[in-house]
Amino acid sequence: MGFFDKMFGSKSEGTNDVQQEGADFVTALQMHLRGELEPAIAAYDRFAADSPNDNLAPFFAAAARAAMGDLAGAAEGLRALSRRAAEDETTISRAVAGDLVALLHEEPFLKVPEVAEVVISLGDALKSHGFVQESAVCFEIAAGLLPEHANVLHKLGDTLHDLRMYEYADTVLQEALRLAPNHWDSLYTHAVLLQDLGRFDEALEQYEKAVRLSPDHVKCRNNYGAALMMANRLDEALEQCSEAERLDPLFPLAKVNLGNINLLKGDAEAARACFERAISLDETLALAHFGLGSAEQSLGADGERVRQLYLRAIELNPAFAEFHHALGRLLVREGNPEALTYLAAAVQLNGALRYVHRDFGLACLQLGRREEGVEHLKIALQQNPDDAEILSLLSEHSVTA
Repeated sequence: MGFFDKMFGSKSEGTNDVQQEGADFVTALQMHLRGELEPAIAAYDRFAADSPNDNLAPFFAAAARAAMGDLAGAAEGLRALSRRAAEDETTISRAVAGDLVALLHEEPFLKVPEVAEVVISLGDALKSHGFVQESAVCFEIAAGLLPEHANVLHKLGDTLHDLRMYEYADTVLQEALRLAPNHWDSLYTHAVLLQDLGRFDEALEQYEKAVRLSPDHVKCRNNYGAALMMANRLDEALEQCSEAERLDPLFPLAKVNLGNINLLKGDAEAARACFERAISLDETLALAHFGLGSAEQSLGADGERVRQLYLRAIELNPAFAEFHHALGRLLVREGNPEALTYLAAAVQLNGALRYVHRDFGLACLQLGRREEGVEHLKIALQQNPDDAEILSLLSEHSVTA
């Protein structure tokens, strides 16, 4: 069954056989497909009570409840089914998909596209209400039913990306694009995924195709510009983000990217104006406050002004190591011991961040914490063995590199 096999494998011997008592479940599913939701739920629940090891009745009961607006109940139903599947050393996706494929093979009056649409609709509804993991299960099952349907594969890949299951998402989206090379949603989502993975050359290829197919998509233009910026193609990045701003003058993220590009190009005044416009549109954008702080620092603004902007960025998004790192570097220049708190936070959040161990080590040395400083410098040297400054500092403090 093609992609279905890649995701779930063959139906294991331990999977429950689809043995329906009379026509109870099939009748319930037919009512469901006709939109008769309340009697379908009652029938599903009766069948589940009579057949406690059945997988399909509780799954489709969840789908019917979601269609009636009970998303929380639907999600809990899927979680309960998932726990039971785990006890049988399988997954809810494999259990439901295996039984469903067998049922559809045996019941000629049930049409795969109609049943798949129920599963897809459940996934869409769950995802729209924040039940992302549960929605991924639905899209995985739907992809097993329609393994050559690029739109379904995109839904699965996009949701896996949201869950940071990057390798699996990459595989799914590549399959979607193999089936439909110009499927725009898959191109765009795959480009964003590749950008998140730091595979900028591949991301740029996908963005270029996506922009060519939909030149007025603001977010695509903006993300394309961001990827070009990360690849240090600043003039091209400026062009793409400027076009995103032209397409939607009220889109603040384009202004944040324009600010970052201008900073990299050495135009701190232009960068400051971009960040200020972004904040005026959305005061909660942590990256805009951080960018404005960086621009103000480049322009020689008062240290307290810069500090407050960095603190605001941290308040809005404390998980960004770069924010803590920048504030720590600012404070250590002032001889402020609070610098160590922020540098320690940066290391904890992302110990691989460029220069963070070097800067933490230098701060420790400056503030009288020699042993700790030397340890961080050693880590920095492991990360960058050719850093002459670190080698010199370690030699100065009588440490063998």
